[in-house]
Amino acid sequence: MGALENSRERPRPHQPPHYCSGGVSVALIEPAGPHTARMWEETTDIRARIDALPFLAELGAGTLDPEKFTFYIQQDAQYLVAYQKTMTAIARQAPGADELRFWAKSAVGAIAEEKAMQEELFTNDILAAHRVEGLGMSLHTAAYSNFLLASATYDTYAVAAAAVLPCYWIYAESGVAVLDASKGALEGHPYGTWVEAYADETFTRISREAVQLVEEACDAAGEAERERAIEAFRQATRFEELFWTQPMDEPEARILI
Repeated sequence: MGALENSRERPRPHQPPHYCSGGVSVALIEPAGPHTARMWEETTDIRARIDALPFLAELGAGTLDPEKFTFYIQQDAQYLVAYQKTMTAIARQAPGADELRFWAKSAVGAIAEEKAMQEELFTNDILAAHRVEGLGMSLHTAAYSNFLLASATYDTYAVAAAAVLPCYWIYAESGVAVLDASKGALEGHPYGTWVEAYADETFTRISREAVQLVEEACDAAGEAERERAIEAFRQATRFEELFWTQPMDEPEARILI
């Protein structure tokens, strides 16, 4: 569930994964300071599992079962409704004009951009054949959506902004990993539209700005609030993992509400 907004440019050239000498992946988008560095460090275990997800590997290779990808896209469309409300609520709490502009643009742009991408994907007859009219929201989608809405409604600006940060940071990192799995061969790729969107330089820039805003928000917050923000980031990262694991379940095993 990424935060697309006017990010339709040509994808970056194929590049290898980023690793340090110990074999642990290094962030494409660097932390903006000590608070976002802690968020990155304290999600090491979750991010390692995300890096190894079959869903993302098969998505990049173009071998993902179209039914599973279609289920993912349809859940993402439902999640985006809550996401837009969350961005609007965060914008209302924004401490300054620049912050307000960023979150408001996310609220306005994300739905239109992502819907356009989804409709483009469904011009593929194979994906369209797996589209389920009136598909319910899954338990994981509902839990993630309600978590973000609750954070934006009942907690502070710093906590709410940290809760939505994985929508930018984790997606930008995973987009590059998926592009790597595709080996840059997107012509004729069944999911090339998705790969192009999230492995895009503009999306990386937007995600980097989100990291900076969260760092500044945590810097201005008290210690207890910063701890809640770091925990919110960790929980949201876990929700991102679950969102990408659920399509791999057999259809009859998925819990819809």
